Amino acid sequence: MKKLLDAQSKSIVNIYDEINLWSAPFGRLLLENIPMQSSIKILDLGFGTGFPLIELSQRFGESSKIYGIDIWAEAINRTKNKIKLLELKNIEILETSAISIPLADQQINLITSNLGVNNFEERKKVYAEMHRVLKTDGSICITTNPMGTFEELFDLFSIVFKEMGLEDELEKLNTYLQHRNTKASIEAEFKTSGFKLVKSKSDHTNMRFSDPVAVLNHSLIRIGFRRYWEKMIQEEMRADFFKRLLDKIGLHIQSEGAFSMKIPILYLEFRKSEYS
Repeated sequence: MKKLLDAQSKSIVNIYDEINLWSAPFGRLLLENIPMQSSIKILDLGFGTGFPLIELSQRFGESSKIYGIDIWAEAINRTKNKIKLLELKNIEILETSAISIPLADQQINLITSNLGVNNFEERKKVYAEMHRVLKTDGSICITTNPMGTFEELFDLFSIVFKEMGLEDELEKLNTYLQHRNTKASIEAEFKTSGFKLVKSKSDHTNMRFSDPVAVLNHSLIRIGFRRYWEKMIQEEMRADFFKRLLDKIGLHIQSEGAFSMKIPILYLEFRKSEYS
């Protein structure tokens, strides 16, 4: 397998847009469903290298103000370069954590986050800040990949762990899979924080491969996932595990013509009311 890729590296950030097919299907569902209104203030949480922040800027126009918040330094630099090149005047970058948003109370009409909720380490604090800065009757629109992501691959993980007698690793896998939310669990978290679910949409996309090694060597996997998978397995067992895993993926490709991993997509829209 090829080496892991470090998302904090400037050189990796410079090619990060090449893997944004990952976030694009989520962003499409977000942009197709968010409430549209002119002359409003929008806050985009976790904009990364500028998507959907820049798209929001261009779709809502200069009558609206778009704030983007993130802590990913190299990605912020890349986004600023894009903003300058595109001559966008309605974006303000906030280089800070979403657990302390530097905006006054009830300033924002719409909060968006494309896959951001997946990465909030202190979600309750983030939700509290979102509630504080959002106006009454304002909307929060998020996308997430819920439980079931890469299910076909993880089914093979489980089979290999069982074949190798790796009970501890199997438990780690189950814990890893359980960290993904469901629609019900996300709705419950937001309800506790003072928001009501008013709209939901679900969709899915697939990643398909014709070569087993390509699955683990894909840039998305190398940047965002594989290091967590490797940590599940004792170092001396990794080579054997991944060889067995690749063999099983290969057999699947021989049988089906491709190895396909389903990625569920969930759009959720919440409303803050004076009674929340």
